[in-house]
Amino acid sequence: MHSLLHLIISSSFLFGGLLAQTCTYGPNRTEFSPVLTNDRVYIVGGTMDSADVYSLDLSNGLDINCPYWAKRDKVQINSQFGPFMYGVAYPASPGGTSETLYVQAGDGGTDAMTKLVQYNVSGSWRAPPLSGGSPTARAAMSATINSTGTAFYYGGRARQGSDTQYFDDFFTFDTNTASWGWPEITYGWGKAPRRYGHSATLVGDKLFVFGGAVALDSSTKMYADFQSVLVFDTVENTALSMATIGDIPPARFGFSATPAPDGKSIVVFGGLNTSASGFDSSQDVFVLDTCTLTWSKPEVSGDAPVARAGHGAITYGQYMLVMLGYSGILQYQEQKQPNLTNSVGILDMKSWKWVDKISHQDDPSRYDNPGCSFSFPNFPSDANVYGGDHPLPYDPTVISNPNKPSNGARNKGLAIGFSLLGALLVVFGVWWYMRRQRRKARALNPRWLPGAVTSQQNNNDYPLFVYQDMEGMAASDEKIKRYGEGMRTSTSNTYTASDHAQWQRSLDIDSEQPEDGRAMSRHMDVWERMRDLHGQHSEQAQQQRKTDNPPSFSLI
Repeated sequence: MHSLLHLIISSSFLFGGLLAQTCTYGPNRTEFSPVLTNDRVYIVGGTMDSADVYSLDLSNGLDINCPYWAKRDKVQINSQFGPFMYGVAYPASPGGTSETLYVQAGDGGTDAMTKLVQYNVSGSWRAPPLSGGSPTARAAMSATINSTGTAFYYGGRARQGSDTQYFDDFFTFDTNTASWGWPEITYGWGKAPRRYGHSATLVGDKLFVFGGAVALDSSTKMYADFQSVLVFDTVENTALSMATIGDIPPARFGFSATPAPDGKSIVVFGGLNTSASGFDSSQDVFVLDTCTLTWSKPEVSGDAPVARAGHGAITYGQYMLVMLGYSGILQYQEQKQPNLTNSVGILDMKSWKWVDKISHQDDPSRYDNPGCSFSFPNFPSDANVYGGDHPLPYDPTVISNPNKPSNGARNKGLAIGFSLLGALLVVFGVWWYMRRQRRKARALNPRWLPGAVTSQQNNNDYPLFVYQDMEGMAASDEKIKRYGEGMRTSTSNTYTASDHAQWQRSLDIDSEQPEDGRAMSRHMDVWERMRDLHGQHSEQAQQQRKTDNPPSFSLI
């Protein structure tokens, strides 16, 4: 009995432990590289204290309130492998099933890691043999791998004592042959200034570089905003800087950028306001249409994750997963340190909504067919041309965007708009005039109501005109038929000012409105009462003249 009780208690603790393991939270990392492979997101680099690699399990989807992070066996720091920040990492083979990652250190690391090493997801490191001319060791560069296993590098910086070197070169690493490549690049309007800390996103066969910081020379450095994009054609080996249009985001640093599922857009989240004196991070989402280099800001619903910078993001199906980074600055022993966050956010890039949970995505790297792509303009025939027609302070090689509406088109649009407005005003004026005339016409035609007040009443009315009493005529005809001509009575009445006042009051409750091409009931009533009025009135006058000879009225 005691053994059975002990087994039950032990099983309860074990079961509770298994339940507790289902929700494990991530590490505190910033300026790291997220890599998606085999339904896991691996976090490489991002701290100077540990070389440990964490992974976020997506095999059962993701719940941001109960994520499942795992840490591989602790990596021993030695002469070959050490912690680093501002480096790069990418799969050793395309297809999303690679068990090996290529890792290149930035700040920190070791000599071997600055050249390029391999990390196996089981937790082991190795320095593979490489061919081709190795690049100068650097940090804050970008490396983006395509579907065939070629990684495209750009820019970066290298600190050498008190001096810093900056780079503006494109080069490649072929994961299939483990070799470096240095293609000859053709620049349309000159090579763009050196850049680091930027984003580089591959859409189709073109690499779109924006943001970060540029170094015009060794002493002149400034942030690059989103008013231009450096575009590199990875097939033709051509590059240019072109101005963007649309709802351009404010300048940011330390933001994230991922390709959207529509196959043509890049989604940007977060970052630091470069014009603020203190820490000012953002939760804003912006979208760049790479076909036309047009920015837009979608209306995003749901609860956004905490504003942050220095974070990472990946595309997982139709979702953008935003993770880690820092959300503020802390003062610690007279030093400023980032306030790190280990939270995760999920943005649905189709419905533009922040969500808490998603299911497993069977094909997380699938993109729609966009039906368009960025088109390079014709380059100048003179290869020595330097400077575009739309220079910016941080990049004098920027050219104008051909998709921007011209002044002529804008003026033409304004002219068309004002013409339409004028036409609408004319139509409204005609309608208002006709309506006014109809109201006046209605006011000039009497409303014939049975039992209307007439001149037979003892009051101070004055007569206006004579009309036939249709109801009285019917009664007179009936009397004549029964009793003879001696019973004939007058069938005309006098329309007076009092009648007119009552008629005007009745207009307010009249439901019948004027309509072109159709006689109104009140008009037909008028003509019916006026028809044959003179002849009938003369006949009646002759019959009555013998007795009372009353006065007869025509229109006054």
